Amino acid sequence: MNHRAAHYCPQCGSALEQVELHGRQRPVCPACHYVVYYDPKVAVVVFIEQDDKVLLVQRDNEPGRGKWAMPAGFVEYDEAPIDAAVRETLEETGLNVAVTRLMDVFPKKDNGLADIVIAYAAQVKGGQLCAGDDACDARWYTRQSVPLDQLIFYPSITLIGAWANNNL
Repeated sequence: MNHRAAHYCPQCGSALEQVELHGRQRPVCPACHYVVYYDPKVAVVVFIEQDDKVLLVQRDNEPGRGKWAMPAGFVEYDEAPIDAAVRETLEETGLNVAVTRLMDVFPKKDNGLADIVIAYAAQVKGGQLCAGDDACDARWYTRQSVPLDQLIFYPSITLIGAWANNNL
């Protein structure tokens, strides 16, 4: 279900009409012919392993309040995804990281707010672990202690599950 809606043209202000265009129904302006294309929301998620432990944050907001996930957040329109990964990790954990590799790209498969999630691995370069921004807790977990039943979002469930089972 598409939760995005456009009713008025951002160029001339006329009411938009739904028109079949390029194989889909799209909002089109009958006055100036502007076509609204809904861009996907892109997020990053960061897998950080240190001393055979993985870093998770506890969400302080919906969706998934109280659940655990890897540090993550949206890519700003003028920001490189790697820069977003570094920024989001600092905001949520207080840690400065360096991205070491691209792990995967995930499609939307749950009730998360992102349409595309880019997963990076990163190493801690400095900072002090503390929950911040939209995280109410941040902790290191071993493979045995990671709360698999309390994880949220497809990328975290997939990557942390594989890591906990020594398959990552």
